[in-house]
Amino acid sequence: MILRFARPLAFVVWTLALPLAAPAVAQDMPTVLPNNYVMSDILNKQRVEAAINSGRGAAARPPAGPVLTATTYRASPEVSARVRRQFADWMGKQAGAEGGRRIAEAMAQRDPVRSWAQIVGGDGLRPGDTADAMASYWILNWAMANGADNNRAQAQAVRNQVRAMIAADPGYARLSEAQRQEMAEVLMLNFLIQHAAYTDAMARGDQATARRLGDAAVARFRNEMGVDLRRLELTNAGFARAG
Repeated sequence: MILRFARPLAFVVWTLALPLAAPAVAQDMPTVLPNNYVMSDILNKQRVEAAINSGRGAAARPPAGPVLTATTYRASPEVSARVRRQFADWMGKQAGAEGGRRIAEAMAQRDPVRSWAQIVGGDGLRPGDTADAMASYWILNWAMANGADNNRAQAQAVRNQVRAMIAADPGYARLSEAQRQEMAEVLMLNFLIQHAAYTDAMARGDQATARRLGDAAVARFRNEMGVDLRRLELTNAGFARAG
């Protein structure tokens, strides 16, 4: 369940960063990613359509053999430090210096990869795999757009859909492990900002802000993936066209 509240410490640390950095930035932010040319190719309309069409079949099973390792990486603390510094700098440009400082402090107080893992771990998603990071991000945006949530089987199926998309992309295959880690961890940071903004709005009963965040998710995925999140349903075989 992506929209479960994070464990108390992770939730408190990230919501402390909200007043100046979100939800306004979360409503407007694109998916902030390095190697965006690779992500654009992975998420091109043909690959996304193929993944969604696969969601009409039987419950998704993990791809066999080499595909299972194609999306993994060995994490480096140096890469993590660079990712967090660059993300805080980017947030500072969007939300002002104080907003960037809040985000930097949140990342210093609580390892964002660990915070992400605490939120999505019940769905069987783990650090060290770009497919897990991307699957969690797609599910979160779908959940915000539709005011819904997911179960573990659905999350696993989406991960398998996403893994096939990534593993089929030659640009991703050329990335170094550091670049794969960078891509995955920036997806996690995008996830944390948006998750914190949305769950905070829901906890306060602020339906207007929750609705704006959902609308922003729809616009983001329409612009970046050519897919309408409100025309997708989440099944035990992954994402499929609604109806």
